[in-house]
Amino acid sequence: MYCRIAVHLDRGFDCARRVEFSLQLARANDAHLTGIFASYVSPGYFYDEAGLWVRAMDVARQINEKGRTAVELAFSQATRESAVAASWRQGEGEPAECVVSHARCSDVLIISQQNPEDVQAAVGNDFVEQVLMSAGRPVIVLPSAGKFNGAGARVLYCWNRGREAARAIADAAPLLRNANALAILTTDGEGERESGNTEVPFEDLAAYCACHGFPQLEHVSRSTRDIDVGNAILSAAADFDADLIVMGAYGHSRMRQWVMGGATRSLLAAMTVPVLFSH
Repeated sequence: MYCRIAVHLDRGFDCARRVEFSLQLARANDAHLTGIFASYVSPGYFYDEAGLWVRAMDVARQINEKGRTAVELAFSQATRESAVAASWRQGEGEPAECVVSHARCSDVLIISQQNPEDVQAAVGNDFVEQVLMSAGRPVIVLPSAGKFNGAGARVLYCWNRGREAARAIADAAPLLRNANALAILTTDGEGERESGNTEVPFEDLAAYCACHGFPQLEHVSRSTRDIDVGNAILSAAADFDADLIVMGAYGHSRMRQWVMGGATRSLLAAMTVPVLFSH
């Protein structure tokens, strides 16, 4: 089971949904919950003239401090009412760096899909991508719309026999042991060919899952001849009525430009259910 869970907190309106989801997960695992508050004030809001900029920053800091206090009180009340043991961490600077540094002492981290309409969210540039690549922990990304009570009952796992996919199923093990149904998705996409292990038999994966007490597997296959891998995953998830997708996150950084793999990028742009990413 997950013993320590971390959740990203900020002044954005998606924060309450993350807290609700993380409390459900914490109760199901009898886990400790760490709220990580990241402060971020976009310099785009201010004038370039030094005097005006300084005064605006002072006001912004005061507003941010009031917001932080309100979020901390709401988080404390929510965890107390849910009887979940909790702690509070906070930091300034780049939100992604703050979140990942505090999340590395947890088993799993919960964040939200980027939402351009959530202007109060503390994300900065490429927040989700930086967190996925840097956390060193599995990251559950929640879609920017919808409620996800009991996510993890029906799980779609994306298997291309690669390193990230192998990490993903191990990272998701505490969820999969309690799942009611588990489907394994394979495709004929580029990621499967690049993994270099196309001859690894499906029976080996089935034996691994059985040893760990996962539900009996349902094998789902999709062609990507006329559709990209990301859309194939979303289509399979809808057909299976999945409430959680588990997959490896593929990508790398070039001079702070985060370049994601095609499937990862597609899921982050159009996700419809929570996704547990592992890198």
